[in-house]
Amino acid sequence: MAAWLIRIAWFLAALAPLSALSAAPAHAGDEPERLRIHGSNTIGQALMPALVEDWLRALEYTGIRRVARAPARLEIHAEREGMPLVVEIDRHGAGAGFDALVQGRAELAMLARRPDRREREAGWQLGDLASPDQEFLVALNGARVVVHRDSPLRRIDLAQLRALLAGGAHDGIGSPRVQLGPAAGGLEEFLRERLTGGRPLRPAALRRHRDLRSAALAVADDPAALAVVELGTPLPQGVRALAVSDGGLAVAPDTVGIRSQDYPLVWRYHVYGGQMMSALGRSLALHSITPRAQRVVRAQGLVPMGLAPAAAGADPAALPPAYRDAVDGAARLPLTLRFNLNSLTTIFESSSAQELERVAAWLQQPENRGRAVSVVGFAQADPHNKLFAMTTSSNRADIVAAWLIERGIPVRRTRGLGPLRPLAGGDGEWARLRNERVELWLL
Repeated sequence: MAAWLIRIAWFLAALAPLSALSAAPAHAGDEPERLRIHGSNTIGQALMPALVEDWLRALEYTGIRRVARAPARLEIHAEREGMPLVVEIDRHGAGAGFDALVQGRAELAMLARRPDRREREAGWQLGDLASPDQEFLVALNGARVVVHRDSPLRRIDLAQLRALLAGGAHDGIGSPRVQLGPAAGGLEEFLRERLTGGRPLRPAALRRHRDLRSAALAVADDPAALAVVELGTPLPQGVRALAVSDGGLAVAPDTVGIRSQDYPLVWRYHVYGGQMMSALGRSLALHSITPRAQRVVRAQGLVPMGLAPAAAGADPAALPPAYRDAVDGAARLPLTLRFNLNSLTTIFESSSAQELERVAAWLQQPENRGRAVSVVGFAQADPHNKLFAMTTSSNRADIVAAWLIERGIPVRRTRGLGPLRPLAGGDGEWARLRNERVELWLL
């Protein structure tokens, strides 16, 4: 059984005493137990209530009902064997939610971004927020840049998109008429944070629409238009999405690009808890990354974290020879493993540690047992030492291969390809985090 399933079972067992304590009906004056989840409006508006209700049903709570306490505060009430429970979902924003977690006014915080340096410093007592036991990636969303089918554009770089949305000079993409949705919302916040340093979006030629679907429809009627919409926005006939680059490889917003987070306009929906979070809080957090909960994520129009079947292999003729040899005859699993050398608990980024558990569970299913994988590593280029990238990529691939082999998963090939196929340009920490990665290919 995968480790995360074991942890879930342990915490469900830890909740069992609640049932024993509730053998007699609760007195009218008793204060019900309360689980407080604060943070992002984007997550808290629809996704989190749906996840909470699914979690409560999984724990055999009954009488589940929603009670609105304020415009940005919802309570979900439920009962099990006479013991009431109230789950409080407050969506006053990621910053307010993280502060509530630090101050002990919430057990869990919802963030559609990573905590910034100031927040991490303020929350030092929470423990290792990069740990897979405290940081839970529950869903993915993202932005698609769409154009008319007759547009000459096939790709766009983030630098070009940044200049376009800021109203500055932009080379190579002409002067498209930009179509955007409402100025308030998760997509707008993401674009400001990712591209304009928090400043408002001010393209030279801008038209706002009542919703993102209308923005996409406007592109279908205008060959000179360009819209930025969410991944779940329905696209009308006559439009197509552009591949997007970040100074490196241009990646399409397809299943592999999104699920692997190689596509640069993906944003994450996280849940955070402290190292001493309550049993109820940890139970909900662990539930949120289970296959059952990820079906709820999909139903909300978001990208789930469950491991999909292997994607079709890339066109071999389009691959560099070393890469082609490493993945010959294989199909890529839609994920990318990344590393966090600053974590106190794992060498992997928290979501990558959770991905590895999913891979192990999937490959240990009877229908997949015995299938082998090819492990392919990449690293950031070092202009002063060309061997460093090759050594680093091989080391990272070996680490992943050893992890898989320890769990009985056959590894047929392990390759380190150094700085081949970089996702991000530059030599800063962001580029290193993007370029130092491992892919898994199913043979």
